[in-house]
Amino acid sequence: MRKILYILISGLLAVSCQQEYLPEQALGECVLELNLSRANKPDASTRAVDDDLAVSIFTGGILYKYYPAGEVPSKIVLDILEGEKKTFVIQAYTENQDSWQNANSGKGEGCYFAEQTIEMEYDEFKHLDMSVPMTNYAVSLELPPLFDVLFPHYTFSLTSGNRNISILQKEKAYFDIRDGGFSYALQATNMDGATHSHSPIQFTDVESGKLFLLKYNYDSDATSGGIEIEITLDMNTEETDKEIEP
Repeated sequence: MRKILYILISGLLAVSCQQEYLPEQALGECVLELNLSRANKPDASTRAVDDDLAVSIFTGGILYKYYPAGEVPSKIVLDILEGEKKTFVIQAYTENQDSWQNANSGKGEGCYFAEQTIEMEYDEFKHLDMSVPMTNYAVSLELPPLFDVLFPHYTFSLTSGNRNISILQKEKAYFDIRDGGFSYALQATNMDGATHSHSPIQFTDVESGKLFLLKYNYDSDATSGGIEIEITLDMNTEETDKEIEP
């Protein structure tokens, strides 16, 4: 009886020793090289990553790495076990996702977001280019020459969703594509104190990432003293920092 018990105990010890000396899996450093920029945004910087973009990396539905705007490295190390493949979701965005409407005294600003899924293996190097689009759209105003002389006082109003905004010539207002478009109206008072205006006009054919330039011209019938309205969609409608020329 003692002999059998001794053999069983010895066997358990042998198993225990074998478990302690199992080899560990090697951990490899995979490198993700980034080239991130906002779509159609001129940038004189030589940096590979736009300073206004933040990056979040998810794997398995869990946040794996986060870099705030201005601190995103051009190369990111991702730890993966030997023989393993991992799927990563890369998000690049401006950090105004919930606040862009409040910028510039309520006129708003451009909001950018993009997401891409990649798969990486042990000790792999991968290059990722992302052009991050603007997810809202902008509206601007162009008035004819000498308008501010002939009409010293004017109000140009824009309404979209629950926002009502007034802008001056060359200013921009930004709106959410999900609100289904905007309406606009101009009211102007001339040097004699007479007021000219038109009823609000609805415009629904909007697209994210576009700049809609609303142009007004004088009525060809000079005796009417009216204002002719012309709406144009500048074919260079992608949002840029370029000033709109009068």
